[in-house]
Amino acid sequence: MSALSSAITQFVRDLLAPPGEICLTCGSKNRLTREWPGICRRCAESIPWIGKPRCVYCGRACGCPDCLREEARQRSFLLNRSAVQYDDMMREWLAQYKYRGNERYARLLIRMISQALTSMQKEMPLLLGNSDVSGPGEEWKPDLITYVPVSTERLMERGFNQAEVLAEGIGKIHHLPVVPLLVRSEHTGKQSFKTRSERVESMKHAFDPDLEGMQILAHVGKRGRSIQNQGDAADRSEAAGALRVLIVDDIYTTGSTINTCAGRIQEMAQYCTGAPAEVYSLTWARS
Repeated sequence: MSALSSAITQFVRDLLAPPGEICLTCGSKNRLTREWPGICRRCAESIPWIGKPRCVYCGRACGCPDCLREEARQRSFLLNRSAVQYDDMMREWLAQYKYRGNERYARLLIRMISQALTSMQKEMPLLLGNSDVSGPGEEWKPDLITYVPVSTERLMERGFNQAEVLAEGIGKIHHLPVVPLLVRSEHTGKQSFKTRSERVESMKHAFDPDLEGMQILAHVGKRGRSIQNQGDAADRSEAAGALRVLIVDDIYTTGSTINTCAGRIQEMAQYCTGAPAEVYSLTWARS
């Protein structure tokens, strides 16, 4: 067979190759992994996982100046955990999905953040001294999952809320209810263009309670004593039995968005159940 005929044959094979056999991220024809949908082994091995966070509060993989700030001790959420570090490759993956509408990334990101939740479930009994787990063999898990809402403008622009998609995905995998607790009351613009102080200020009045979510909270009720918002995670374990809420978002940068959402959820829980909830955060990436 001539070189021209071989080239034509290979071209035809490429055209007829199943789409799933082409790596979503690098475009190669390498064999795709089973555990990470749509990507090849080489790309899978390049994922910058956060295996063991150096910061117990925000889940950052390296040194964390944010959590040394005095205001961090008054946060409304206990801690954040993230699946990956937000490097250049992860930035491109998120851009492909979030801004360019490449829906094939959804399954991949959901599987990744699902693994982060599994790791979080293993870690929490150790952080809380096993006091927040019902008994031997019982795993830590939230009572419900919610997500950071987007504004109407952003929803019309993208056509979907990436945080909601992630939340619904891990809710199905882990058999946990997903409840819309908040609505976006103000369009704050892109947070990535703002300084830390600008992020904090713009978030102050950005969220309102979702009426349907309040009704669900009213029916759920609290399971025990409420959490106190001071002290280390181990000290906060006295709140065993409180309603546990997990907020899901795509990326954690300064924590201002998560903190504002958590504060509003605590207010809602106080109003609906008579006691604030324990609020945790789970994000796909930590910048």
